[in-house]
Amino acid sequence: MQLQFGIAGLLCVSALAAQPIVFSFNGTLNGAPIALDSILVMNLTQEGDTTIYFPNNVLVLSAVGMEEWEQMQALPMHVQPNPFDGSADVQMEVTGGELLLTLRDATGRVLTSYAANMAAGGHRFKVSCDRPGVHLITATQGGASRTVHLIAAEGAGGASLSYTGEAGRALPKEDRSLFTWAPGDQLRYIGYASNEGVLFSDAIDEVPESSATRSFMVLSGAVCRNSPKLADVDGNEYRAVQIGDQCWMAENLRTTRYRDGAIIPHVTENMEWIQLNSPAWCNFGNYPENDVTYGKLYNWYAAANPNICPQGWHVPTDAEWTMLTDHLGGAHIAGGKMKDTGTQHWSAPNVGATNESGFSALPGGDRFANNGVFYNLGHGGFWWSSSEDGEGNAWNRLLVYFNDGVNREHSNVRDGFCVRCLMD
Repeated sequence: MQLQFGIAGLLCVSALAAQPIVFSFNGTLNGAPIALDSILVMNLTQEGDTTIYFPNNVLVLSAVGMEEWEQMQALPMHVQPNPFDGSADVQMEVTGGELLLTLRDATGRVLTSYAANMAAGGHRFKVSCDRPGVHLITATQGGASRTVHLIAAEGAGGASLSYTGEAGRALPKEDRSLFTWAPGDQLRYIGYASNEGVLFSDAIDEVPESSATRSFMVLSGAVCRNSPKLADVDGNEYRAVQIGDQCWMAENLRTTRYRDGAIIPHVTENMEWIQLNSPAWCNFGNYPENDVTYGKLYNWYAAANPNICPQGWHVPTDAEWTMLTDHLGGAHIAGGKMKDTGTQHWSAPNVGATNESGFSALPGGDRFANNGVFYNLGHGGFWWSSSEDGEGNAWNRLLVYFNDGVNREHSNVRDGFCVRCLMD
């Protein structure tokens, strides 16, 4: 019987491998359809990845990997990273002769070009896009042409193409030929879309078993490729976004326990809160319904515990908060790029809000250390750092509805603020 079972299992696997699996992808933004600029496909089991670019939205898997790559052999081109902030490295193989590179925006408008007589072999270029969104770089040589979609998460202030030298090694003929798949492999799909200069994304993980349609419910920002989602010890799940070199939680922490299972005390009474010299949490106004939207408020004793974030994550230091705001153009304008754009939570006028970073900051308010009273729901969001100020207080960041800056403050360690976690 065991032998018969084993043969049957092999026959099932063989049948599965013989039948291509076909996926089609679409995207929605706030419930409305949105075109996908690209779909990154990552094999989490065997490693390796490939990207499908608009207007193609179909993934075909067979026993030899991803099919239909043979048609894209001309002028092989790699762009790393993609999506990118500011600029990216373009590597390509040419056959020799006059090469023309053209950079266009998504409407087809030519932004810049580069032409030169190139020797056969690998060459490298640097490309910069003037603003966020999808762009197209086209290489033409000897009657052959190749176009690759670029996804700029941030603009560089100007569009440029420049030669940076010969590539150190020959490039493979096509990215897709490097992507292998076998039944049972776990894949990650990341869908990217853009609208009015803002990048949106979503991620789906699965082990493909049969043909299907997958829908991305995209939100602002670029999800972290290696960790698009995370969960705390209570089972709460969070989205994570890449901002520069940092991977941030895109939601406020909601855990009631440290990752070692220890309970964080829930304190509701005002007098008890203001006398604490130990960790505690609460919901704004002590209303549990605020938990899902705004997360919990923690005093700094809780926020400073290294076990409050999921494994592999930590409460950011004061310096790491500054890295974030510097990347977004400085504290004087970074708040607008971090604030959620919806009018449901932020009070008007929510100055400068674009949420182009994907941080999705909400005005979760605070709990005042001096009297335990709750303030500022709808008006401001407060987040702890793990850093003390040397005077018995701790550093935090504040975003408010009436300007687009990020305020750096040092506050009483008994104050109740929100917590965001940062990947180690």
